[in-house]
Amino acid sequence: MQHASRRQFLSVGLVGAAGAVAVAGGGARAAPAAGSVGDAYPTTDPELARSMVGASHAQVDRVRELLALDVGLAKAAWDWGFGDWETAIGAASHTGRLDIVEVLIGHGARPDLFTFAAMDNVDAVRAIIEGVPGARELEGPHSISLYAHAEAGGAQRVREYLDSVGIAPSTFGAVAQDAAANMLGAYAWGPDESERFLVSWNERLSMLVIERPGGSKRNMAPRSGNVFFPVGARRVSVAFTVEGGQATGLVVEGFGETVRAARVQA
Repeated sequence: MQHASRRQFLSVGLVGAAGAVAVAGGGARAAPAAGSVGDAYPTTDPELARSMVGASHAQVDRVRELLALDVGLAKAAWDWGFGDWETAIGAASHTGRLDIVEVLIGHGARPDLFTFAAMDNVDAVRAIIEGVPGARELEGPHSISLYAHAEAGGAQRVREYLDSVGIAPSTFGAVAQDAAANMLGAYAWGPDESERFLVSWNERLSMLVIERPGGSKRNMAPRSGNVFFPVGARRVSVAFTVEGGQATGLVVEGFGETVRAARVQA
């Protein structure tokens, strides 16, 4: 799959599958009409991959439509920003959509620890937790915990096992809205309108949000003081420079080159 620039945030909206090549019998692709081969061919069209991952959160009918276009989309993955990779089956797992999980596995998707947790497969979860070093600390997409996957799937046996070994739901620290208000606005690192971050407030989750214009919004959890990390990317830090109670800039580190941006609009 071809990917856009690692610094580019891509929108989470689902897109149409125009121009997709239908799947012929036996899994072979039908010969495309003249001039219909896209730039990504023969790798998967990234727009289709993004659409599949997005649909796999809740839209089983859309998932079936996309699989009819290309059965390989069952294994699709997408980076929502800062390396927060999510697979189609990962999306269905953390939303507890076991019907979609079943469809994806039936078309070749590869289940993982978090899928097993959502499916209440306690034997598989136990084997991985006890047999794989570091497995206790693993998180799913968007920093969603293993325990939360079990809750989403109604997996009672897995929850009881996780309780017994001390694996609890992970939580994010709270951010005071009045303090967050001093960080809202636009932060630019270049003259073009696309060369900036927009920082806003997610009132429902009480979290700061960062995005590039027209791109994917990423919730940010507090690390310490004025330093945050985008969910799904704990290694990345977004540090605000604060003077006189107001943010004057931010620095993003831990993902490619360091980006330093000055606040240009409150």
